[in-house]
Amino acid sequence: MLNWHWPDDVRAVEKDLARMLAASAADDGILGYAEAPSDAQLEGFVSGVERLVAEGAGHLLIGEDAAGVAAMCLMKTNSMPNCRHLAEVMKAYLDPRVRGTSAVYQLVTQVCERAAGAGVETLVIDVREGSKAHRVWSRFGFTSYGVLDDYARVDGVSYRGHYMRHGVRELAASVADRTRERTGTPPKG
Repeated sequence: MLNWHWPDDVRAVEKDLARMLAASAADDGILGYAEAPSDAQLEGFVSGVERLVAEGAGHLLIGEDAAGVAAMCLMKTNSMPNCRHLAEVMKAYLDPRVRGTSAVYQLVTQVCERAAGAGVETLVIDVREGSKAHRVWSRFGFTSYGVLDDYARVDGVSYRGHYMRHGVRELAASVADRTRERTGTPPKG
């Protein structure tokens, strides 16, 4: 079980964010970098997250265990009055050491709780077709509402991308059911 928190001080975890961003390059480019990011790119990423959190437009989730930070997720809320019911899961990463555990269920539960508390009803995410992220979010019930043929380019090769959505309430219920199944806990009621 990871300990989860939503830090206001992004700089307190900047080295962990940079480490995960760099590690993701060798891990199917999960966070959008096919090669290890430069120091300037790392600083740009951390500064961007810091700005979103400081402005109240984003929420950074951190999961830690005894070995340190093992998970992160960035959720961007929408400030437009007509779109406050939507939020985007921009970046999510689990250190390989916690994959295959309940960490992804914990992460999604934390995101759903934060989203619901902010009045968000629908989460959206975009992922490269066939990627680990695409498979994971699809298993959680995210469905595509659009496909972009030229979504990402890596070494001159174009990849399709899926724009996906899921209702927060339905996602939270699905994760709770899956968690009960995994742990053998009987349903409430």
